[in-house]
Amino acid sequence: MGWTPLVRGDDVSAGSVVPADVGELELVVWRDVYGRAVVMDARCPHQWSHLASEGVVDGCEIVCASHFWRFDEQGHGTKLNVKGRRDPKADIEVHPCRERDGVVEALLP
Repeated sequence: MGWTPLVRGDDVSAGSVVPADVGELELVVWRDVYGRAVVMDARCPHQWSHLASEGVVDGCEIVCASHFWRFDEQGHGTKLNVKGRRDPKADIEVHPCRERDGVVEALLP
């Protein structure tokens, strides 16, 4: 597919998550607290919750509010236990992205 336009940059403020489906591919675009855009698969690998409706940005991670799995900007999955230890969980696919002419684009397969 190459670089594919997903959403207007202004539609994704810092700390927000928006859906960005492309054909059969379910994606979300979110911004960390510094305003950096991230594009990843929309479904949490745990129980398939959609991160556009169940995802909450916490700093530089997105958290699935269904069961509190966390994913960083590289897609590494973890869960914080009650003592603060991070237990590894399944990862999620992250797609390279850029902003060009006010549009968030992703490099899709």
